[in-house]
Amino acid sequence: MLEVGNVRNPHLTINLDAITYNASKVREICHARGIRADSVVKCVCGDIKIAEAILEGGIYSLMDSRMKNIAAFRKAGIKAPLGLLRIPMLSELTEMLSYADWSLISMAETIIELEKLCASRKREFDVLLMTDIGDLREGIWPDRIGEMADLFRKCVWVRCVGAGTNLGCFGGVMPSEENLKMLVRISSELERTIERKDWLTSGGGTNLFYAMLNSDITPPEINHLRIGGALLRGQCGTDVIKELRQDAFILTAEYVEIARKPSKPVGPTGTDAFGKVPHFEDRGMRYRAIAAVGKQDVIPEDLTPLTRGVTVLGASSDHLVLDIDDADPRPEMGERLDFSFRRYGGLLQAFNSDYIERVYARDR
Repeated sequence: MLEVGNVRNPHLTINLDAITYNASKVREICHARGIRADSVVKCVCGDIKIAEAILEGGIYSLMDSRMKNIAAFRKAGIKAPLGLLRIPMLSELTEMLSYADWSLISMAETIIELEKLCASRKREFDVLLMTDIGDLREGIWPDRIGEMADLFRKCVWVRCVGAGTNLGCFGGVMPSEENLKMLVRISSELERTIERKDWLTSGGGTNLFYAMLNSDITPPEINHLRIGGALLRGQCGTDVIKELRQDAFILTAEYVEIARKPSKPVGPTGTDAFGKVPHFEDRGMRYRAIAAVGKQDVIPEDLTPLTRGVTVLGASSDHLVLDIDDADPRPEMGERLDFSFRRYGGLLQAFNSDYIERVYARDR
């Protein structure tokens, strides 16, 4: 990879070509199944270069949970449709109409207020009604679908263009043949009542994309996915998606201490700085190191060192503690250590740290 410019440590190297490749591949896979794939970019906190790399891969629309990021995309000149992923706050509806093209939605009160604002501007606005089929995050319960259909039929300016659900994010409920058929039944009922063309049945994101590649549980009626983790990381959780690349993001941190110390704390112990009781295995004297990054920047458990024999022991707010006794080669002061991210949450945390700089790279 070719780094661009000088950068401080710690830093995050972002391979834009890997992201474009994944976007193109996700679109290709979904298109072959009659599915529109939109990109969820909330993880990257409004990063314009990453958004552009995704669109270069042919993705139709960008979706983000923060109006600040959506406004930044629009002000940066991005022309693609922009969707508000998180169901909107009443207090941000006016801003949403200024920058977003469509939104997920679940509350009748929000729809009523949005209809008033749209009428005052004489502007149509598309929404996707979220339904809760068991994960217990956002969405109406299925027994309220008739009530919501009646409300949409009264709307002139707010247009319901489909029904969707969320799986695997809060309650850990994974896609199954049963719950996906439930989504299709709910969506079909709403579509018949509203009588809208070009209807979307939105089945969720990376977990359903992964299930679609590895099983036949996805009903053909599902024609829309909101994909983030797979497109950015090439993984579903810790499972590798073989059709995609996993090398888009590398975290680099610098060693600030290397010393031979006991592997177990000496003296009476209590809770750590975060209120937890740490546990340590007594492995005798070991070479240990500290890298200049911590819980303020990353989730230590989600980091995988790319140097053989290095193990993450834990972290405080700004010190990452490592066992390097088996490292090959053993590091020296001032050297740097690269990490990949085991899970989506680790990458999300790194993007939210103001202390991790970003370096943009391309394939050689």
